[in-house]
Amino acid sequence: MQKRSKRLQPILHIASLKTEKAARQGEAKKSYKNSAGLAMRLFRPGQVTLGAPRHEKGQRANEFIRNVQLTRHFYVSEKEVSQSQFSAFKSGSKGSSNTLPVSGVSWVEAAAFCNWLSKKEGLSPFYKISRGSYRGFDKQANGYRLPSEAEWEWLARKAGRRTQTRFIWGDQTVIPAGSGNIADEAANGTTRFYVPNYVDGFATVAPIGSFPRDKAGLFDLFGNLSEWTHDFYSLIPPAKGVSLTDPLGGQSGDKHVVKGASWSSGNLTEIRPAYRGAGN
Repeated sequence: MQKRSKRLQPILHIASLKTEKAARQGEAKKSYKNSAGLAMRLFRPGQVTLGAPRHEKGQRANEFIRNVQLTRHFYVSEKEVSQSQFSAFKSGSKGSSNTLPVSGVSWVEAAAFCNWLSKKEGLSPFYKISRGSYRGFDKQANGYRLPSEAEWEWLARKAGRRTQTRFIWGDQTVIPAGSGNIADEAANGTTRFYVPNYVDGFATVAPIGSFPRDKAGLFDLFGNLSEWTHDFYSLIPPAKGVSLTDPLGGQSGDKHVVKGASWSSGNLTEIRPAYRGAGN
């Protein structure tokens, strides 16, 4: 969790590479439902530019411009993981709602949930976890994992769009009605910032799928609760002119990248997909 905001409780969409070969051959299903009841959607990614230029309003110094080429086809859950879906993995976890997203989950717990799903479906676990501690990852594994930072930003800014966009809905600064659950007029006085003249109908966390799909075909990638990604957080800028291919970050580090706005996000910085938070 980030110290700056106790309300920012990362949740997760999950990804899977289990049919990469079939996807390349055009034989993979466009979608399927996994053993946890999550609908998984197939994506065939491409090029994306991560980050934002220094002159962009709301930009932070850690939003390095990185040119990335994504070559590996992958599945992503269409919706956030619910409390009940997570509790099937970890009994006694907070909440048992079929409609509310699980929150307050550590990164290691999220990774362990991915491994649990992989083992249930006979896939090789992506994460190396021993006695509750993270030991690394196997990038050749075909099991479930958290989306990489690059995949997450590609989904939020490029997937289903003709060109890459600044915001999840497009390039215009005004947030279209019904875009997602953020700090709206109802948050005036309860959060540090709020968005004037925007009303989403929820004072705090909203049930999963309360808003229409985004252009990628996913629910709640924008707003509601922020999300874990796979990558360790780094403040090392990329080498000039270097293009990255399918980056997953290092095997170790102190914190992980948090992406996406939450119900308590009310400033321009946090509602942009280029925003990078960090937590553990």
